[in-house]
Amino acid sequence: MTYTVVQPQKNGKYYLYEVDAVWDPEKKQSRQKRTYIGACDKDGNLISKSKKNQTIQCSPVFGPYHLFAQLAEESGLRSALESVYGEEDGRRLLAMAILGVVSPCTVNQMEGEIEDTYLREVLGVEWSFEQSEVCRFLQTVGHDTGRREELFEKLAPKSGCVVFDIVCLGTDSEGLEYAEVGRKTRLTGSRQVNLGMIHSMGDGLPFCYRTYPGSVADVATIDNIVSDLASMGCSPVELEMDRGFFSAGNVALMIQCHSGFTVPVPARNGILKELISESVGQIDSPLNSDYLAGGVVRGYETHVMLVDDEFVRASADDDGAIRAVVFQDDVRRTKEVNMLYSRITDLESRLAGTEYDRFLRRKLSKRDAETAEMLEFSEGPDGKTVIGRKRKSITAKENKCGRFAVITTSELPWQELLIQYRMRNGVEYDFSQLQSDLFVGLCGKSDQDSAEGGLLVNFLSLRLRITLIERMKKSPLAGKMWVPDVISLLKKLKMSCVGGNWRLNEVTKSQRELFKQLGIRLP
Repeated sequence: MTYTVVQPQKNGKYYLYEVDAVWDPEKKQSRQKRTYIGACDKDGNLISKSKKNQTIQCSPVFGPYHLFAQLAEESGLRSALESVYGEEDGRRLLAMAILGVVSPCTVNQMEGEIEDTYLREVLGVEWSFEQSEVCRFLQTVGHDTGRREELFEKLAPKSGCVVFDIVCLGTDSEGLEYAEVGRKTRLTGSRQVNLGMIHSMGDGLPFCYRTYPGSVADVATIDNIVSDLASMGCSPVELEMDRGFFSAGNVALMIQCHSGFTVPVPARNGILKELISESVGQIDSPLNSDYLAGGVVRGYETHVMLVDDEFVRASADDDGAIRAVVFQDDVRRTKEVNMLYSRITDLESRLAGTEYDRFLRRKLSKRDAETAEMLEFSEGPDGKTVIGRKRKSITAKENKCGRFAVITTSELPWQELLIQYRMRNGVEYDFSQLQSDLFVGLCGKSDQDSAEGGLLVNFLSLRLRITLIERMKKSPLAGKMWVPDVISLLKKLKMSCVGGNWRLNEVTKSQRELFKQLGIRLP
């Protein structure tokens, strides 16, 4: 016998079931078998649902856009953009920046690309992203230097250490003001623009950039950066730079402007040889040694000063003395000394006993020619090549193995100064890995305003990407996943529109764990 039953629910709804009597041979009695029919009213009348309301109309990508929107919110980027550019334009810039990280595309592809995402809804942006509108928007934003500088000022740290680095971007666009023949033009065939980026060492994030003519050398840009940082209210601040910015003029300028700095001494500068020679007898002392990051490191402190635009050794009591520190990494030194004598021995074994050629040095490869500088070649009685070692040249080369020197205004102990320098290397490495993102800002831009707008968007993308990298470094994900892995996993998380209502698809265990480790809350 079959009949129907109305089952009331705690939420006030009613469900209709079909009940059928089924004989149980084990228990020797009948039992009920219920089959769900559907929702009904209290009288048992089915409530029909239209097929339209049961159909998934679309399923745009949600996961990575939610991630970067939250990172922008928590890092203060979203509030800074809305404060400077207004809510509407600020969100448009942020949407373009997030799209540039998750799914980089050109301006003419942007409209089609964003249709497959939930980005508009995440940020509350009502904009078509049609090509002509985006182009006009980029021109307007690029032309407005005042608001761009205001944004940089809001993002800038008011004190602490900052890293300044320059990258060359190639372009074939004719209308760019700073596109000139530079040092890489011969290799690429394109004119170049120099882009200077300033990062905060506090959070590792870039907060400002500057464009320079492609022919300008790195060393010539410090004057502008020092004054720019002062105008942003960054004081006191310490500039962490690479060897390309080392010069007597730059050091004198930073001292005159009371700007702190730490800059390594280039290998070809004469003062480096003097500093290392001075340190050789004392740097191996137990009093100058410490254990850091899995290896023994050593530091020797001395002073230099500027005399007639040249660096000379000085004592701490001399007027105008600048602190200099020589560092030694024992692990690295061992490897480099082994490599040095391996190269010398290899060249000796290949050339000894060969027919003597007084033009031999000209025929060697660049690497072998460098090694040959530490050797002497002469003709033996039998016309064969006789090789001797230059003791002073090899000693000088060996002394430099695993050692480098910096000059600095910092008063940190040498151990903390070394940690800070290594952090600078980490920030600079992250930037070097993402330089291609900045190149997109110049692609296809026919005028300076459009290029400046494109660079701003790609600068924001770069900041978001590094924000994620810094978050990953401090999480269990460090060394296990990289940015593309995170984006790829989260692209599978979608938001579906069912009957006009948005519903988040099921979040997998791996996606949920990823959000948790990054400290991002799910909606």
